[in-house]
Amino acid sequence: MKSYILAAICFIPISAFGQLSKTTWLVGGSGSLYSYNESYSSPATNFSAKYTNIDISASLGYFPFDKFAAGLRPMYSSFKGKVINGGKTNSFQIAVGPFLRYYFLDDENSFNFLTDVSYLFGMNKYLGVLREKGKFNTFNVMCGSEVFFNTTAGIEILIGYSKKIVSINNSPGEFKSTKSGVLVSIGLQFHLQKN
Repeated sequence: MKSYILAAICFIPISAFGQLSKTTWLVGGSGSLYSYNESYSSPATNFSAKYTNIDISASLGYFPFDKFAAGLRPMYSSFKGKVINGGKTNSFQIAVGPFLRYYFLDDENSFNFLTDVSYLFGMNKYLGVLREKGKFNTFNVMCGSEVFFNTTAGIEILIGYSKKIVSINNSPGEFKSTKSGVLVSIGLQFHLQKN
């Protein structure tokens, strides 16, 4: 099924373009999947773990100026991990925050280069034995391109830098973790012009 969808996208004639003008609404979503290794050591404990992370986010924005959009981005994140010589862990996170986006080319093009900056804040919940809860903040800076199928829809591929700071409430020693690295995101955006 995926190969049929990909083939259909490749053969769509790109003769119409996206709307990037003032008073246009931006509605869409994106997803990313990544895995990473973590090593932790302290006087009390040492461990290594392997994690898989899935992020799904939506975007609801508005173009107050041509080629510039601002709005809110809710996000759901889930990760599962396995501690080497230990148990399994998983958690989920829910967040929301502002984003800013700028398109560099005019809307006469069938594709456009863009940059996207967001800052999300929310809560996390670990589903292990202790059921810890906490907070987290994420800062993302991404750039890439969006290819427009017509005046309304476009698919985007973005790559950039992500930094996440996680804390757990009532943890011994006030646990805080900082993760940063490369993030790749694929999304579908709809540009809805106001009538």
